[in-house]
Amino acid sequence: AYGNHELYNFPRTELAEKLNIPFQIEQTNELVGYYGYLLEEPLHSSETSMKIRFLILDSYDICLLDRCSETSRKHKAAHEILLEKNPNYPQNCNSPENLEGVPRRFVGFGGAVDLPQLEWLEDSLRQARDRGERVVICSHQPIHPDSTFPTCLIWNYEDVLSLIRRYSDVVIASFSGHAHKGGYVRDEASGVHFRCFDAMLESPPPIRTYAIVDVFDDRMLVRGEGRCKSDSYDFDHMDFLPEEEFLHDNL
Repeated sequence: AYGNHELYNFPRTELAEKLNIPFQIEQTNELVGYYGYLLEEPLHSSETSMKIRFLILDSYDICLLDRCSETSRKHKAAHEILLEKNPNYPQNCNSPENLEGVPRRFVGFGGAVDLPQLEWLEDSLRQARDRGERVVICSHQPIHPDSTFPTCLIWNYEDVLSLIRRYSDVVIASFSGHAHKGGYVRDEASGVHFRCFDAMLESPPPIRTYAIVDVFDDRMLVRGEGRCKSDSYDFDHMDFLPEEEFLHDNL
């Protein structure tokens, strides 16, 4: 899940090669880097086999970074969002000064998820439900407003969060980065785990910060190193459909 630091140094065409990101060209003739990956194999010594689909979002779909200011529709959309939401723009576009709470997310080093990607996400979640798959969503920017600092949220996080809540019987967790000091919240509305992992660059040598995630039939174990905390996340919220989805599916 590439982010702003990658875009400070490389265009998307080079990131596709260096990071093996399967960018696609939308009708706007612009590169976007969202995709899915299915892991289907026996877990540890369990007799059952869990199918886990990773959905990697491109939170720099609509953004200023590496989008042409003259020809890019997505750059124009980002420009209009920041012009409306951030009084410091364009002179000091990365400053959240005079913004309070979640509106502090409207800064130049952030971005949003465009409509075609939202449609792909919903379709992918629907297919995962039909196929009996469990889903982990990965994104550079965090999605839940209580998981970390508001300056780091996806600009239209509400749209993404709403979809996750509708498919909480499918989604195990959402993993992200971007907020260097990390964070965690379990969404009260859905039970989905939202974990923002600590950045390795915040750890002075010889500290090495990273995590390994082990997946079992009923839980995920995060084995943190350095400044990354270990934790265990159960799947209890996946034992039932949300009432509105149950009613919808049985009408």
